[in-house]
Amino acid sequence: MRSKTSPLIGDYLNHFDRVAGFFNGDFRDPDAFKRQAEAVRARRLDRERLAEVLREQNKGYGCGPLTLQNIDKLARADTCAVVTGQQVGLFSGPLYTVHKALTAIRLAESLDRDSEGGCVPVFWLASDDHDIAEIDHVELLDQDNRIREIRFPDYDPELRLPASDVKLTREVRACLQQLETLTRDSEFKREILAHLGEAYSPGRSFADAFALWMTRIFADYGLVFIDAADPQLKHLGREAFRHEIAENSPSTEQALDTSKRLEQAGYPVQVRLHKGILNLFYVAPERQAVSCRAGDFHIKGSEQPYSSEGLLALAAEKPYLFSPNVLLRPVYQDMLLPTVAYVGGPGEIAYFAQMKGIYESFSLPMPVIYPRKTIILLEKKVEHVLDNLDLQIPDFQGSVGGLITRISRDQLPGALDRALAAAVSHVEQDFQAIRSEIAALDPTLEKSVEASQGRVDRELKSLEKKALQASMKRSSIAADQVNKAKNCLFPLDRPQERVFNVTPFLIKHGYAFVDTLFREIDMDDFGYQIIHV
Repeated sequence: MRSKTSPLIGDYLNHFDRVAGFFNGDFRDPDAFKRQAEAVRARRLDRERLAEVLREQNKGYGCGPLTLQNIDKLARADTCAVVTGQQVGLFSGPLYTVHKALTAIRLAESLDRDSEGGCVPVFWLASDDHDIAEIDHVELLDQDNRIREIRFPDYDPELRLPASDVKLTREVRACLQQLETLTRDSEFKREILAHLGEAYSPGRSFADAFALWMTRIFADYGLVFIDAADPQLKHLGREAFRHEIAENSPSTEQALDTSKRLEQAGYPVQVRLHKGILNLFYVAPERQAVSCRAGDFHIKGSEQPYSSEGLLALAAEKPYLFSPNVLLRPVYQDMLLPTVAYVGGPGEIAYFAQMKGIYESFSLPMPVIYPRKTIILLEKKVEHVLDNLDLQIPDFQGSVGGLITRISRDQLPGALDRALAAAVSHVEQDFQAIRSEIAALDPTLEKSVEASQGRVDRELKSLEKKALQASMKRSSIAADQVNKAKNCLFPLDRPQERVFNVTPFLIKHGYAFVDTLFREIDMDDFGYQIIHV
């Protein structure tokens, strides 16, 4: 099954030569990864300090021994990383978060086998992000296959606090209770909910809760988590902030230039930018934009301007007061990590298309951008509906009204369907003969013939409609099954992986569910892959 994509993503996946100038290597070309690995190994990184921070973070999340071994590998000068990341959504956010992590693990394993220095998977926690409205909820199917939302309510949407500073309150217990009520009982339910409750407990930040839960899910896979908001990491990556300030936002200048070339090539631009706005936030405590006007820097909400020297001094002394915007985040990330490849979804691939010049201006090798797996989970109950009604998954894209009508029409008695079709055909033939005779007798009566034919046509169509409605009433069970299957496959008319959360699947199948996905993922399939669960 192929996914619907924008022209840029369609060419990236299927005609890379058309977009090659915007990226640093074809993700299907093994040599692209080798060239990037060589460039990464040539860089000087404070790997020992990085490893110290990662050990501290991941031990705090309860990581397993394989993760610690991978952190030790990262401390070596010849090891590279496959990086992915995501906003720190409630209960791990949408399903594609898990798909991203699994893609990164599989790609790292493949590169590790073919690399002299080895390769490890790293998951970047977007804990600096302040758009809490995007991460404070999950959607799932209840026991009656209705789409339900669980939302953490205890947060003021007007605030611009980074997720690392937003604390869970007692209201998170109500979210857990909703999850328990809405999902069916299973042999795994008590264990899964207990572990989830340990992670999402009052007092923890969104970022820490997310990391604890994801570490539990991927305990046996050696996935290394990195919290981008850690002040120690801000110190290690402060060169990204210094360069953005000292050169008056080279990221914006380069991205604007690339955006023009993208539009000239007929591609949409993912991130809209304006001159004078840095891709950098000042955080104290809310994230505020930084702009440059008349040679001075201005922080939104503050009347005090900064000279270039003053803001540079602040970034050098207190880099934890700054956080990167969407186009500076990858640069900050790759200042810290030996990144050979980044696993991203369609939106991320689109904004990386604006970034090649940015990486060059920061003297960094741009990683190979690898598409995350896009997956549809096909459960047995849904597969049974498809088999019984002779349907395919693409049939459920868009409205199912026409699909239900088609099924009802197919279930009309054959004799009745043939009789109605014959009647319509006979009306046309009979009135053609009448029209010919009437025209010879009195041409002024032709309009009366047409009106009479129209009335008969309408009556036949009305009769056909009533017969179809009767068939639909008789096939209401099939209609109910179609609607429930639609909710499972394309809830809210969106891809399943963008709506649902992994936890209900873990409740049904246990942690072995992740093993099934890992085993079944086809790394050569870049459309929607169907996995039976």
